[in-house]
Amino acid sequence: ADALAASHADGVVHRDLKPANVLLDERDGGMTPMLTDFGIARLADSPGLTRTHEFVGTPAYVAPESAEGRPQTSAVDIYGAGILLYELVTGRPPFAGGTALEVL
Repeated sequence: ADALAASHADGVVHRDLKPANVLLDERDGGMTPMLTDFGIARLADSPGLTRTHEFVGTPAYVAPESAEGRPQTSAVDIYGAGILLYELVTGRPPFAGGTALEVL
């Protein structure tokens, strides 16, 4: 949450929160999560780098506004964090399907 808050404070939207992008650093007897893979991140107020009506990210973790081609604000990361928490508690993402379209 701290890494996400820091990136949002700098105006950066990650856009692809998923378990594979959270690493655990084990030091001093504790574990610290680290957010990685800012490869498709962008500044929240910058023009989109993708074509209209094209979403980026992993379908199981994509926010509805992303899937609909709407502007992606820090809210898409909050949605992704919620999906991550759901999966942490239940052991599976909340939405499943055989194809990306079925998941969305």
